[in-house]
Parts: sequence; C-alpha cells; structure tokens
Amino acid sequence: ATVGAALSANKGAASMLHAVIQNLPDYVGPCMFDVLTTYPSEDAGELAPAEIRLVSATPVATLLAFPLALLAWLASRLRVPKRIFCRTPALRALLEADVVVDLAGISFSDGRGIPTLGYNVLMTGIPLLLGKPVVKASQALGPFKERLNRLMARIVLRRVSMICARGASTEANLRTLGLANVVAAPDLAFTMRESQEAKTRAAARLGGRDRFIALFPSSVVHGYCERRGIDYVTIMASFVDHLRDAGHHVVIAAHSARPGADPSRMNDLPLCRMIHQQVQVPDLVTLLDDNLPPDELRAVIDASSLTVTSRFHAMVSALATETAVMVIGWSHKYQEVLDDFQVEGCSIDYPSLSVDALEARFRDVFARRDDIVES
Repeated sequence: ATVGAALSANKGAASMLHAVIQNLPDYVGPCMFDVLTTYPSEDAGELAPAEIRLVSATPVATLLAFPLALLAWLASRLRVPKRIFCRTPALRALLEADVVVDLAGISFSDGRGIPTLGYNVLMTGIPLLLGKPVVKASQALGPFKERLNRLMARIVLRRVSMICARGASTEANLRTLGLANVVAAPDLAFTMRESQEAKTRAAARLGGRDRFIALFPSSVVHGYCERRGIDYVTIMASFVDHLRDAGHHVVIAAHSARPGADPSRMNDLPLCRMIHQQVQVPDLVTLLDDNLPPDELRAVIDASSLTVTSRFHAMVSALATETAVMVIGWSHKYQEVLDDFQVEGCSIDYPSLSVDALEARFRDVFARRDDIVES
C-alpha cells in the first residue's frame, strides 16, 4: 500500500496513518507501506518498523510529478511501459503499489482557495493516471457549490475506487455529484490504539496531574479569525485566565507541530506560545512546548477533565477516550462527527468567537460533562 500523509506536522494524518498500519494487516495479511510525506526529513524518526518506507512528496515535487504521470498515462494508451516516465521516488512508489490510500482529512471543499484545490487534484489524480485503485479513507468532502471545485471534484472523484464519507453532511454533499462509489465510514483515527508507554510519557509530562482542562489551539482557525478581524490570541488567552480564575488548571498543547519552523497551517507551536505568553500568570498555566506523537497526545486528552480544541483529531481523541469536549470549528467536518455521538451544544463556529461566547459555552458543557461522557 502507498499512503499519503504529513506526519510531523499533522498529527491527524499521523494518527490515521498509525491506525492503518496497526489494523490493515489484520484484514489483508502482511503489508509493506510506502508513506508519501510532505516533510520527509522531519518525519524520518516518526516511523521505525522495517516494513514502512518514507517517500518524499513535497508540494513542489508533487507538482513536478504531474506532467510525468500524464506522460505515463499516455504511454499506457500506446502500450509503452509506464515505468519509463516514473522517474521520481513518489511516482515509483505509486506505480509499485497494489492500492493507494488517501489520508486527507478534508478535500475538495469550497472556500479553501485554488492552491489547495490544485493540491487535492494532484494527490488523488496522479495515482489515478498511473492506473492505481485509490481509496479516499474516511474524510470530509464538499460542499461543491463553487463552480471550479465542483468541476474538479466531479472529474476526479468519480474515478476513485471508493470514497469513505466521514459523516452525514459529507454524504449529502457527495450525493449532489451523483457518485456511486461512496460508503459511510467513521474516521480512521478512532481505531488508533493507545500504548501504555504513551500513557506513561504523558503522565510524566503532566507531572501526574489528572484534573485539568486541555486546550489545543489551531493556526487554521487563527487564520480564518484574522480575516474577519477576530483577535483569536487575545480571546484564547482571556479564556485561559477565566478558566484559571474559576479554579481549573489549564494545559496548552499543539496537536499539529513543526519545532523550529515558522507559523503555518500545520504548525500550532508558535500560536500556543503566543497564547501562553499573553495569559496573566504564565507560570500557573502548563505549556507542553514540544512535538508530541499522536498516541501521547491522545493520552494527554484522555487524562484531562475536558478538552477544548480547534483541531479535528484532538476532538476525535476526546470522543475515542470518552472525554468531554468543546470544539471551536471552521467547517461541517466537526459537527457531522459530533452528531454521530448525539452530542449537542458542544461546538462554536469561529465567526461567533468571543470571550463571552467561550465562557458561556464552557459553563454549559462543563455542567453537562457527565452526560456528554455517557453519550
């Protein structure tokens, strides 16, 4: 299998990848995995097993691979070996694969811009040009109201072997395209197993503390807020102060991290530091200033009394560990999963974000914590 993921930065992709590696052999027998990653050098230490090979698939390399993949497709039509044009490591890995698993968390969604749409097309389209069966593992897709997004989604998605829709909203979006290759499937990260070693490491980081509010900010939501003139950092810092004044200890952590890198959609560490520095008494708030592996992040969430997050897979870990959760979201992908658990009133859409709104929603969620855990 060839699996696409950004490991070091995106712990959502990493948790889905770990779940695939842990569980797929139980269904199909022994597997070899080529993992196409956008951060090959940083991810070199993330995966140790011998049956896993990291393959560079940076955005630039992916863009340059497209014309070669197109030539390979044309060659196959002329009965010329495709291998002649598969000159990059990523193309060779795709050509050798029995199946390609696309682990994007969300794709072909309106409002994300032409560069992101182009990347979605390339990641799914290149293996299709090589004649490989592609499974879009459980993810959010759509809506498809924007003309270009709808056109590209129709062209690409109808050629995929299987599309796993992560919730009712995604299924409804895909029905508007008239696709016949859609099945419902919960997020793969629900099946990631937590090791005792991860729990031990998390407990050491937390100093044995097991009564705290875990906060996972998101640079993606921060960016959306900036465009609307919403001061995400100040609001979150004020919210932390409110929690501390109410007697809660707060642990701030990055669910998507690239140590030493600039702030980006995949790097929440600088944002976590900014929020921590802006709280009234930073010494009384715990900052986990590190790049934690996905199972350790899940262990931190499992140990918390309640998790507040803008990162989708931090929400998944809370649900998977029966932890009360409050979500600050930016797309339908959050609510469609919460709906599956019949958990109501636990999310805020970022345009409504304010200190008062956060405080009011937290009081309500915390008061209903036992009922939410039961759900």
